[in-house]
Amino acid sequence: MNGMKSLETLICLVLAGFAITAVHAADFTASARVVSSIPMYQTVTGQECYSAPVQAQPRASSGLNAGSILGGLAGGLLGHQVGNGRGNTAATIIGAVGGAMVGNHVNSNEGQGGSQQQCRDVQKQVVEGYTVRYEYAGHEATTVMQSQPGNTIIVGVTAIQ
Repeated sequence: MNGMKSLETLICLVLAGFAITAVHAADFTASARVVSSIPMYQTVTGQECYSAPVQAQPRASSGLNAGSILGGLAGGLLGHQVGNGRGNTAATIIGAVGGAMVGNHVNSNEGQGGSQQQCRDVQKQVVEGYTVRYEYAGHEATTVMQSQPGNTIIVGVTAIQ
């Protein structure tokens, strides 16, 4: 039982010491001269994505394809409806040729253009803080700060009694 009481007393003294230190952590603040500020870098790996234009390979026009056939049939039917007598035959032929040309052009341009998302792995150096050396009352010390300081920083000073 006596050993347990000693342990409790020791714990109380240690906790009291921390409390006193916390209360007297800084008696006042003062301005200290910055000697140097060195950035601390962290390498960050990620992906960078962008849209890139894609050009499809033009299709070789053999002259006879599905677009040409369908366009020719549609043009021929339309031309036949327009013409009368001998003009009917000419209108049918002109409609068929024109429709075949339009159908071939549509078929050969199908699937061209557009864009595709391209991604690549990248590594970047990112500043995560600064190692700052400063001087106060003839003594140098070092600290780490989130942002780059100016010529001076504010430091907490404890009076030694």
